[in-house]
Amino acid sequence: MKNFTYRSLDEKENIEEILKRRRRKVNRQQIVSILIFIAILGSLALYVGHHLYYTVLDGYVSVDTNRVRTPFDIYLDSVYVKTGDIVVPGDTLYSYYMLNMLIDNANPDEEPPMVAVSRNYKLQYETARQQIEVLKVRITELKKQIEREDHDIALGLSSNSHKLDLERELKETEARLKALQAELETLRETREETKVVFERQRRNFGDTSLIPQIYDDARSASMRRAISYRLASDSSLITDVKAPTRMIFFKQEEVMTKQHLNLEANNLKVVAYVPVDKMSKITNNSKAEIVVNNDVSYKAHVSVLGTRTEMIPENLRSYFSKKNTAVIALFEIDPDQTLPLWSLASGMPVQVRVKNYGFGKEEEDSLKTKPDYLWFTTGQGVMTEEKDGHLVPINDSIAIKSLESKK
Repeated sequence: MKNFTYRSLDEKENIEEILKRRRRKVNRQQIVSILIFIAILGSLALYVGHHLYYTVLDGYVSVDTNRVRTPFDIYLDSVYVKTGDIVVPGDTLYSYYMLNMLIDNANPDEEPPMVAVSRNYKLQYETARQQIEVLKVRITELKKQIEREDHDIALGLSSNSHKLDLERELKETEARLKALQAELETLRETREETKVVFERQRRNFGDTSLIPQIYDDARSASMRRAISYRLASDSSLITDVKAPTRMIFFKQEEVMTKQHLNLEANNLKVVAYVPVDKMSKITNNSKAEIVVNNDVSYKAHVSVLGTRTEMIPENLRSYFSKKNTAVIALFEIDPDQTLPLWSLASGMPVQVRVKNYGFGKEEEDSLKTKPDYLWFTTGQGVMTEEKDGHLVPINDSIAIKSLESKK
């Protein structure tokens, strides 16, 4: 016999409310699980679809830098630009002297002026000090002789005339002593001033023996007329100044670097690594999207394909592949696009997206025909495809086209 349990109306309502809450909780969990599952499936579908629709290549932006070098040996006088300046044709970059001219006007074997001046003052000072000592000895000796003359005159052994000569010589010697002492003091003060300048130059040049007198010649008023100026030949941005002024730069030594404001004049291009197993996805007529980040991208097309191979950088290599060599493809950026300058900096890492399937007529035609490569036939060289589909040596093709143009 079953046990009978009596439940009041309130208890029944509570049980029903609990069951409803449990069902709502289960429903919410199921909905959340379904949404997560849909999100995972969607992400997976996007990932697979993206890789089916696009071939993604790693690459970087390449821009040449103009290196301003000296065409001959120069002494750099002044630099008139700094990093970040924009110059236009005719702006002065730096001023200089021809080093050969400075050497011809200055004797390299000549002693630096400050060294000679310092040594001359030292020599004059020592000479004056020694002469003062000699005069002091002479004055002492004259005084002794005068005392002896006074004794001899008192005894009638000498006349007064010799004493007068000695006294006159004593006065002259004392006068010369005072003059030398005054000169010694002047030499001492001048010597101290010269020593300060000498030590300053010694600190600047490291060693007094290395003080080049041609620097002083370059600053002279007569040499200022021989100064030359290097002018900017195009509109460009100064990217680096490597030149300390008042220095010698030898032939072909780099003074500064600058970048043409028209980057296309500096061979702006995008270099992409194309793995060999992806060569079927790209040809000479391939168009691509160059992606810098989520906000910046631009259009480009293949300009040169397969002229060389390079090792893929380690940070771009796949851990699951031993094929680390890729074919290099060069992309030319399509015209009439406005882009931030920083996105075209040399070495900027980018991703290159090439469509695997196109929906335009041009892309469909390219899929129906063989890839637009440059072909090579052994024994004949590089070939080109004529309109009728035949391959002919590229030199013969050029000759045929030139004959047709003459007709």
